Amino acid sequence: MTKKVAIISDDLVLNEKIIKALDLSYNVKLLTYSENIISQLEDFSPDLIIIDIISVSKYFLEISDLIKNSSKLSEVKIIVLSQNKKMDLVIGSSPRVRGYIAKPLDFDELKKIIDANVEDEKKLVMVADDDTEFLDLIKMFIESIGYKVITTSNSLRVVEIAKNNIPSIILLDLMMPQKDGFEIMSELADNKKTSDIPIIAISAMEFNKFNERGVISGYPQYISRDITPDFIKELIDGVISGGFSSGREKPKVLLADDQIELLMLVKESLEKAGFIVFSAVDGKEAIEKVYEFNPDIAVLDYNMPFKNGLEVAAELKNNPVYSNIPVIIVTAKSDKQAKIKGLMMGIDDYITKPVDNDELIARLKMIVKRNKQVLDSNPLSHLPGNPSIQSRIERAIEKKEKFAVLYVDLNNFKAYNDVYGFEAGDKVIKTLSNILVKVVMPNPSSFDFIGHIGGDDFIVITTINKAEEMAKKIINNFNQIVPSFYNEVDRKNGYMVTKDRTGNIVQFPLIGVGIGIVHNLYRPLTSYAQVSHIGSELKKAAKGFNQSAYVMDRRRE
Repeated sequence: MTKKVAIISDDLVLNEKIIKALDLSYNVKLLTYSENIISQLEDFSPDLIIIDIISVSKYFLEISDLIKNSSKLSEVKIIVLSQNKKMDLVIGSSPRVRGYIAKPLDFDELKKIIDANVEDEKKLVMVADDDTEFLDLIKMFIESIGYKVITTSNSLRVVEIAKNNIPSIILLDLMMPQKDGFEIMSELADNKKTSDIPIIAISAMEFNKFNERGVISGYPQYISRDITPDFIKELIDGVISGGFSSGREKPKVLLADDQIELLMLVKESLEKAGFIVFSAVDGKEAIEKVYEFNPDIAVLDYNMPFKNGLEVAAELKNNPVYSNIPVIIVTAKSDKQAKIKGLMMGIDDYITKPVDNDELIARLKMIVKRNKQVLDSNPLSHLPGNPSIQSRIERAIEKKEKFAVLYVDLNNFKAYNDVYGFEAGDKVIKTLSNILVKVVMPNPSSFDFIGHIGGDDFIVITTINKAEEMAKKIINNFNQIVPSFYNEVDRKNGYMVTKDRTGNIVQFPLIGVGIGIVHNLYRPLTSYAQVSHIGSELKKAAKGFNQSAYVMDRRRE
């Protein structure tokens, strides 16, 4: 059967190239953004969606969210392709900008660029970015290194504000809604008042480099001045054939029903769709299978011997170990009161018999995906949480890989939280998270991994030869921005005054970062528990210094 490819783009030249590249090999549908774009995609049922992130930049996040939340589209492969000749303004032979910085920012590099390009006594830095949280953070940092700052999140007002204030330098986001950075640069260059103002381009996009997971999109991504039809064909063939799979483990499903023939038919359909299925023929066996296999989701028939579906669900929801397992109840009757009771218990969905296997599979995929995102991603940093951390370390041990684990923690953070409040503390944690991403993940397809254990504790997995240099760069970047977290008095003193755990008034140094580095170069690591124990020990030693520091395990026995 001919594979279907949907293209969401307003770039006619790019569209023509894609159609030419795919020739008659694929069934292609061109779409532009509209309110009913998701229904159009669902009706077309594509095997692949191509999104032009530049031409539909205003709507990209909205489109992406809608696709993820569609039961029919959530598992469809997506790639991002964009081309724009205006990129010459940033990366061409004669760029119009003085520099280009990728998000998340390297604050050490940012300071060097600002210092090198601000020559007047005014020392006024303008920052234009639609991310207000980013604006707050960068404003704090720039002020802490001795500059005045004006900011705007409104792309339509950038040129006007620049004309009225004539800043010493402009930091300009390239992907702002309503008017992108390329357009703004051209307008600034065409105006006599602003044509000589140095511009530093900022973006989370990487140009002229294929990424299997783009920073903005999370999808395979290639953004360039010019994309050839040959490259397009090769890339799409690779994605369609599974060349860029996500590497996710198959989700585990418990299927419980006393009608054995029906049970086997549904089980076969789910296994063909990529699930690992455990079956049970009554409520008692269903509970036993949950305890034995810890499935990702349970599909329970309402009427079963020993315990019905709601009784099994109630037992799971009352057990803190298994309360997060999503439950779908399958019922032959439309019992409104039973459904209300189930929903009050936390049942995730109901399906009425006879079961439509395609519908069941779509609902399972959506619920499992949603549940894993909720459970595994840290809500503050959105980095992978403890389940992924443990899985990643155990996989490295099982494969007998040589690896290093950095346990990263903040010094004096509790005291800072007590004085400046939890909101300020969260901003510090987010900043450390951004620094880790910037330092660790310049190449998203590399061996490296970042996780957020919780609070101000993070973990980085990398190769042994990169570990020390990585720790030094994390410390250097963090030290650059630390003063911006404090008020003028504390910043000038180099410490803050508050009570310690025993109630005594104490001077606490500014926040630092402590890093313990565990590795298996000299001695084997055999379990996650062992790695965690050694990491905690080394991290404690690093935190014993009065400043940011790292300690690497150099023991050979």
